[in-house]
Amino acid sequence: MPPPEPGLPPSASDLELLGTTKLCDDKALILNQWKGSTFTRTPWGSGERLERLAQSQQPNFDRFYFFNEEDVLVGAIFRFGSGLNLEPYPILRGTLSQLPPSSAFFLDPAQLLQSTKAKSAVLFRTGSKTSTTQYLVLDDKDRPLLLVASMSIDPYEQLLSSYQKAYLPGLVRSSDTEKAKELALSQGNTFLALQQFARGEAALFSSCGQRQPEVAIDAYRRAVNLGFPKKEQLAEAHHRMGLALRDKDQLQEAQTHLEKALEIRPNVPEVINNLGSVLAQQNKQTQAIELFERAIILRPNYARARFNLAEVLEKMNKRRAIEEYETYLALVEGIPEEEPRMMLVEERLKRLKGK
Repeated sequence: MPPPEPGLPPSASDLELLGTTKLCDDKALILNQWKGSTFTRTPWGSGERLERLAQSQQPNFDRFYFFNEEDVLVGAIFRFGSGLNLEPYPILRGTLSQLPPSSAFFLDPAQLLQSTKAKSAVLFRTGSKTSTTQYLVLDDKDRPLLLVASMSIDPYEQLLSSYQKAYLPGLVRSSDTEKAKELALSQGNTFLALQQFARGEAALFSSCGQRQPEVAIDAYRRAVNLGFPKKEQLAEAHHRMGLALRDKDQLQEAQTHLEKALEIRPNVPEVINNLGSVLAQQNKQTQAIELFERAIILRPNYARARFNLAEVLEKMNKRRAIEEYETYLALVEGIPEEEPRMMLVEERLKRLKGK
């Protein structure tokens, strides 16, 4: 079994679900592959769902493909009517044996598997740097059965859970929390707002390999207008909108949304730091310094805020700039993602120290 990517859980599998299709593929490509097959098309919020039911016995399965309004495949759910025996898939079984259970649920034997007694299902989560895969497995050591599997690019994970009632009607929620979570997703504008937020995240953070700030701005704006049941979600939508606007150099509007995010949730270091960056780009150095210092007070080991503060201080207080750069280097030592910035800081320190 190949080792997982560093920092990621095991994910190897010998069960082909998507086949030659990949997440982020264009809908037209998949429709071309499905020519001659029977399937249905239904709206999925602002996007679309393709449903193709099993045409024969195992290893066939029901498949549901989900597309955003740019016609990009953002997720898929695979349903095995009476469960797929995992004995012929040793690699996947090995992966599941290494994963800690994410959740456990009871099943209704009258509706699923025609069992003589209630059984439980265990949810396992794994994935890559940009996507999440879930496996819902019947908890039976003698004959492990896969009931449902799902794949999604990360921002859409909460909208495509493999244990939703629509895809596993025999599931009995073991707590009111799970019932409330699914109900909230389906009520009013909540689903549409979360879907637009996920669309924004995928566009802003290159889930499909390309950063699309224009799409992100449109998505976050629509999410904000639709509203959220929780103030934390609304605040984060304003925050992300600010980041997308900053990428398009629309700094004044970016500032407005970042300030709105802080009105809703005043003490979030990331938002404070990002507002400081936007102000610094507008040459509002004094206000930017105050914000970077505030972010550091809230989180003393906040390396990015230390870097941003040092950068602004270079022309105003060389001694403090040196101190902040040195603190930054101490905080990020051994972090590969920070290596390019570390090299930049080392060069700046040489210059500031006159070496």
